[in-house]
Amino acid sequence: MSPGILALIMIVLVLAAILTKKVPMNFALFVIPVVCGLLLGFSVIDLGGIILKQLGSIMQSAGFLLLFGNIYFFMVNESGMFDIIINKLISLFGKKMNVAIIMIMTTIIGMIGYLTANFSTVYLLCFPLMLPLYRKFKFNKGAAFIICQTACGAVGFLPWGIGVIYTAAASNLDPMELSKAAIPWGLCFIPVIVLQWFYFAYMHKKEYGSLGLTVSESGEAVAQHNDEKPHARPKLFWLNLVIFLAAMLALTVLQYPGYLVFIMASIVMAMTNYPNNFGEIWNKTALMFLNVIIMLSAISVYIAVFNAAPEGGISMINDLAKIMVGVVPSFLLKYVHIIFLLLCVIIIRFVPFQVFNAMYPLFISIGASFGIPALYVIAPFLCNLALATSVTPFNSATYVGCNLLQIDDVDGFIKMGIPIMVVSNLVVVFVAWVTGVLII
Repeated sequence: MSPGILALIMIVLVLAAILTKKVPMNFALFVIPVVCGLLLGFSVIDLGGIILKQLGSIMQSAGFLLLFGNIYFFMVNESGMFDIIINKLISLFGKKMNVAIIMIMTTIIGMIGYLTANFSTVYLLCFPLMLPLYRKFKFNKGAAFIICQTACGAVGFLPWGIGVIYTAAASNLDPMELSKAAIPWGLCFIPVIVLQWFYFAYMHKKEYGSLGLTVSESGEAVAQHNDEKPHARPKLFWLNLVIFLAAMLALTVLQYPGYLVFIMASIVMAMTNYPNNFGEIWNKTALMFLNVIIMLSAISVYIAVFNAAPEGGISMINDLAKIMVGVVPSFLLKYVHIIFLLLCVIIIRFVPFQVFNAMYPLFISIGASFGIPALYVIAPFLCNLALATSVTPFNSATYVGCNLLQIDDVDGFIKMGIPIMVVSNLVVVFVAWVTGVLII
């Protein structure tokens, strides 16, 4: 059987297993590629070596960065440092608060929250703080979700972010290089964010006649969030802020290895904030990291088999690329990654983003045949996929956000959000094209 045809069968089987929910997604990504690898002619021993090499590469480039980044930002969130900053920003407006300010605050909090590089943590930080204001001003909670998620997309290039880690793993690229290449795409979100503010402001004013409302108790409503954290350290706020700024300086300006920066930041944070119970704090991150490692391992198996070529043969990914080159007109094939980028919100509405990510090696292989560097092919997806992952039933974070916002009709929210995120994605791509960020 042709390796390319086997690749198509593998993709279809993985997709069918996920969509039918008969087999857990991680199991499908572990088992199906191994079976296909055996059919391709690899021995069990050969497959084991190929998979271990791929897994080692991922852990070296991204896994350790993710591990220590998770530990550090979990402690930052537990310490209440972000809560203090956000509460201070909210209290500055007081009775001047209106829907326009609420939207801007949601964007700012979303961006600050995504420093933790986890959507669920962003929602836990943003929505409990802002929900009282959404209620008082009758601001659409689905709109708030969309605004927050778009803000996350704008900073989706953070090298320790889960999106960068997954994408780097799926495409065999260095997360730091991928992050740098995606920064211009994050800047292309600025017009979209502003357009969303105007659109939702118009819709709110159309329904209620005004953007303003006197809310004397608004400060009181948002001040309780920090008290709910037993590990909050408000007295160490300035020390924690200095540690945070030093870590960001070391990572971005001095460009020290990310895992080393977060190891040192985690140790300093633990010894100053939690000298007697730092083990308890670190252990709280174990389940989250375990889930991520399992997914990275599953992706490693899939990518390893996809890219491996038997002795004297051709890999599945290269053969599939050759088939596409022979079937699809070249003028269209050159832009296949852009076509998928334009359609990503619609695709991920029906397909888990992990399966979408598994297509990156194909995009890279096709792009290489036209002389397009891998970074230019993959970088656009880092930020733009964030728009899609909030409006899909295949992402658990969607349910976390809806629960925190007390949105009972998740399907209704998804139906509302899809057209808005589709348009937002198209505008980002258009801005990138006009400014020369999109390489064609």
